[in-house]
Amino acid sequence: MKTKSRLLIGLTGGPGAGKSTVAEFLRAKGTGVICGDELGRRVLRRFPEIKEALRHRYGDAIFTASGRLRRRALGRLVFEREGEAAWLDALMFPRIHELLRRDIHRLSRTHPAVVVDAAMIFEWGIEKEFDLTWVVIAPPEVAEARMARSGRLSPEEIRTRLRAQIPPEEKARRANLVIHNSGDKKELKEAVNRAWWSKVMPRLTQKNGD
Repeated sequence: MKTKSRLLIGLTGGPGAGKSTVAEFLRAKGTGVICGDELGRRVLRRFPEIKEALRHRYGDAIFTASGRLRRRALGRLVFEREGEAAWLDALMFPRIHELLRRDIHRLSRTHPAVVVDAAMIFEWGIEKEFDLTWVVIAPPEVAEARMARSGRLSPEEIRTRLRAQIPPEEKARRANLVIHNSGDKKELKEAVNRAWWSKVMPRLTQKNGD
């Protein structure tokens, strides 16, 4: 996925860590941003065979009467049953990766850096495809509180989803940069600014000079 003239950043983190807020801060600096969740939604729209595979495995209960996927209902089944997350990744990831490559190619034409905001970068095993890999982490109690405030998931669903991913400390060990997000948005923005000037700008300057 790398390009010779652009910088590619993989941005990841667990639920409630704040990675999407970091992505928006980076977007404001002129980067192109690709959202992993949106890629998943596009895959469902573009490839009807994906929906059919889901229907065959889980039944009609995960769809509305109009055929729209009930994402929360699917999440309950996937995260509460052993092996289901791996099955879903095997189904979805090849198509997600296909769209991801296309988006990176398109955005690289017009942006000095491209950020891929995706929770599953390490789980998918694509971290080596990026020039830099950043992980946003927060203490479990902080992440849980943020997710609870959204009101979209029950406490048990929140804990199940947190357990389903590679532990934050393991992601931190494998990343080029760790952003700690246990405070407010102002503190997070300051951390992103420091990372931008210390990690991104030197790379961009080097690339422009090549």
